[in-house]
Amino acid sequence: MGTILVLDGQQRNVISCVRSLANAGHRVVVGAHTPDALCFGSRFTSDRWLYPNPVTSSVSFRDALMNEIESKQYDLVLPFIDATTKIIVESQDDISSFAPVLVPKIKAFQIAFDKALTFQLAEMINIPHPNTLYPISLNEAIKCAREIGFPLVIKPRQSSGSRGLKVIGNEKDLIRYFPIIMTKYPMPLLQEFIPEKESVGFVTIYGKDAKLKAFCQHKRLHQYPLSGGPSTLRETISDDRLKEYGSTLLDELRWVGPAMVEFRVDSRDGVPKLMEINPRLWGSIALHIAAGVNFPELIYKESNDISYPNVYSYDIGKKAKWLLPGEILYFLASLGHGKVELNALKWWGKDLVLDIGSWNDPLPVFYMIKNLIKNLSSLQAIKHGILRE
Repeated sequence: MGTILVLDGQQRNVISCVRSLANAGHRVVVGAHTPDALCFGSRFTSDRWLYPNPVTSSVSFRDALMNEIESKQYDLVLPFIDATTKIIVESQDDISSFAPVLVPKIKAFQIAFDKALTFQLAEMINIPHPNTLYPISLNEAIKCAREIGFPLVIKPRQSSGSRGLKVIGNEKDLIRYFPIIMTKYPMPLLQEFIPEKESVGFVTIYGKDAKLKAFCQHKRLHQYPLSGGPSTLRETISDDRLKEYGSTLLDELRWVGPAMVEFRVDSRDGVPKLMEINPRLWGSIALHIAAGVNFPELIYKESNDISYPNVYSYDIGKKAKWLLPGEILYFLASLGHGKVELNALKWWGKDLVLDIGSWNDPLPVFYMIKNLIKNLSSLQAIKHGILRE
């Protein structure tokens, strides 16, 4: 078994990966840029490494990472967030001289990370997607909006989750919000609004030979904010269309490593429409590990040329919940809309796993509570959930 450097230990999705790797017999070293990182509290963490913030100090982070892997022996470096993944993609030749990584080539990553390039590719290879236009000024945006029609969506070219995304109902709101969003996110897209039947995802890893090695699929059951954001409850499903569309995109890119391709099923015609490619490990990975697709272990094996069978089957109907604070905020937001969603507070069940909570590894939950108490913005989030400001 190997020694694995897992980055971004402050993220909730990392904890399930740390546990699965440790349970497979690996020694897991967790890195993070905050001393109170969630995974630092896990009993499955063998050692802890505090590094510069990769978002605000990318050069310092890269230098620290190179020093770490040059001075110690690692059998895999595993990033989770956009910032660390981007740095590793851009420096993969240098990093892989000292430790294995499984990431795409720079050009493929750039196309997946930039939504304008993603949708241009989707148009070229006939993947169903919303009508998308690319204005470079407010005047162009007004013309594009008249072509697309309202409602429409202003979507940043580069962002994750619902950051910078705004649904626009009329031209007056477009004139108001487009310049504001453009200031923070240059040249955002204008996109047809897809009325949602459900949001679904195709998650996968591709090998060093750019071939599909494993996949899983899921649908969102709850999310927060209600208007769009991270999933707080999701369930594994089977939908051949997701595999067809998702693998066609990634095949075209000659993808290497993990990715999630997100779709929204259009309530008008029932067709999954492409929303984005997430070019890294994803927030809902606890679900897929619980459903029988151990992505972290597969990445380790692929990176180290250890043979393994392709994983094309998994448990259908498995659910995973981000209870604290995700489902609690979902419950409060629903309450603010007059709906009492008591099932959001349920933390047990035969086919249910929690993103963070675990009876045999309880400390990360206390780290999470501690961080929530320290973070005053979480109080604003609760207020927003109740009052819908």
